[in-house]
Amino acid sequence: MNKTDQKLTLVVPTYNEAANIEELCRLLVGELSANNIDFEIIVVDDNSPDGTWKIVQGISEKDQRIRVIRRCGQKGLATAVISGWKEARGNILGVIDGDLQQPPATIPSLLNKLNGEVPADIVIASRNIKGEAVSSRSIWRSFVSNSGAFVSRFLLPRTLAQVSDPMSGFFILRREVINNKELNPLGYKILLEVLVKGDYKKLVEVPYVFAARKKGGSKAGIRQYFISLAHLISLSMQSKRG
Repeated sequence: MNKTDQKLTLVVPTYNEAANIEELCRLLVGELSANNIDFEIIVVDDNSPDGTWKIVQGISEKDQRIRVIRRCGQKGLATAVISGWKEARGNILGVIDGDLQQPPATIPSLLNKLNGEVPADIVIASRNIKGEAVSSRSIWRSFVSNSGAFVSRFLLPRTLAQVSDPMSGFFILRREVINNKELNPLGYKILLEVLVKGDYKKLVEVPYVFAARKKGGSKAGIRQYFISLAHLISLSMQSKRG
């Protein structure tokens, strides 16, 4: 696929990110436009009480490259991503969190790796590549990420042996990777589902600096941790049956 034929659909799943979403949209549009990337941004909001969806609605009236999907009666980061991908017009699909902890400036590097001399099918922004990315994560977030990566590789060794950050929520992939795939994620980690069920040959990781959250509250609590653990066990069983 030629780079000029590519269109990136970047999905931003949100819940109560009114304090961050306007700045994130501004940074994303600026970065993608400056790098001549054909793109659309789809914010999928789970009917946030703080009106995140309403803010994006106002932004989309001025910039048609930004759309919002307001989900009522549904919650969950991973399923929100799938809802956005189903509405995507692009042949490159991506996801980035709405809390400004993942830098939009990394996206051109992800696309460059996707279109490298040996083209990749999935490119993951990783917090865990040694000697490359410096993280400002809290002790809790570090524990969740590191223990999640360890458990993931233990339960799915063949699939995740070469992935340093299988819990990443910041990545891009070619649409063909998930075409006709039944994705049924739990919790807030969609990448695990993609890695287990997707069709891909080459996977690449790119380091990035995970920033501290400045506004709003984290959604990554103990409940989400155990939901993700249950999902991992389920994926492991499916993989062995497969």
